[in-house]
Amino acid sequence: MAQRSSYPVSSHYHRPQQPSPGQPQGASPKPSPQPAPRSAWPAPQAGPRPYPPTAQVNNRAVYGESTPRPQPRQVLVAGGSVLALAALLISPNINQEQAPEAEAFTCIRQEQPKSLVSRDQVKKLLETDLQAPKATVQEFLNAPYCVLSPGKTEAGLPAEREAYPLEFDPQTWLVVLYDGDRYVGYDFRFR
Repeated sequence: MAQRSSYPVSSHYHRPQQPSPGQPQGASPKPSPQPAPRSAWPAPQAGPRPYPPTAQVNNRAVYGESTPRPQPRQVLVAGGSVLALAALLISPNINQEQAPEAEAFTCIRQEQPKSLVSRDQVKKLLETDLQAPKATVQEFLNAPYCVLSPGKTEAGLPAEREAYPLEFDPQTWLVVLYDGDRYVGYDFRFR
């Protein structure tokens, strides 16, 4: 059974003739008949369409357009408006998220304005056991720079917090956490 191709075939194309069973393989096939004249060709199939007529806009030929194109300023304003709207939708609460973080590290009472912690003092704090008495920790750290508003430990328990600026980087604070009179941990605050 002959298979038909889904691709259009030219009217000039003639399939090669299969040799008949009695004809030897090497024998030449019959010559093909002459192609039909153009007047006998079938009507053209759907295919590419010609270009639409041109329209004149501002003395310019515009193909296929009946309305004028937007001006560059209009495009710029529209694009800028879309970008501004997208920026607002992506980050609507930028200042609201930063406000609680800033309040959490605000001094409620300043103790010793010139208090700085050295590397040795930080090393000693790292070697100190958790649940050590508050007096032991304050003995080698001395008085804090300030007392921060109460916070929470990693376990979610309430904690008193004292801040000590680092001697080698005063913009970074060592925050020591206490639960009552017990040392429960530390944190760093990068300003």
